[in-house]
Amino acid sequence: MRYKAQASTHYESGTLNIKRKGYLKWEGLQLGSGFDVEIVYDKHVRVDGGFVGINDEYDLTPALARFLVQNHALIHSRVSGIEALLSGYRQFYQRECRSKMEVLSYGFLLRVYDHPRDPEGLAQDSIKHERDLRVRQLLVGNEPAFRINYERLLAVSTTELATWWYIFWVCLDLVTLVPP
Repeated sequence: MRYKAQASTHYESGTLNIKRKGYLKWEGLQLGSGFDVEIVYDKHVRVDGGFVGINDEYDLTPALARFLVQNHALIHSRVSGIEALLSGYRQFYQRECRSKMEVLSYGFLLRVYDHPRDPEGLAQDSIKHERDLRVRQLLVGNEPAFRINYERLLAVSTTELATWWYIFWVCLDLVTLVPP
């Protein structure tokens, strides 16, 4: 016995739902990475993005190209607003990065912590690269802290056992200091 459809329904329009996976809201628009697409035609009829040609690589398939052409006016009406919002987002973070660089250079951690060395003269060498007077004063005023950290590094790096012992006790202290 062959099956035949009792009735067929032709949908002229549906609602495109973009289900965001990431979380990064900027002025009400979700900019987080990753999303799934779903089209809702009716409360009982939902299809995923593959229906309109969206694949895992987001290639421009013939079906997707046809979908975009059919919805060109709707897409075009929102593009300028999204571009303006993205421009504002970029400008905000560019200003924030510049203001952070004015306080602490990006090379600070590299100079002070990534290349351990005898702290004698470390503060004097580091202040040459820092513009902010507060940071320069902290460097010069805390030379004993650099000495203690360097001595600790020398002690814990003598053997692998000493390193693991240090990590264990520091983690144990942090667990007792910060209750869950």
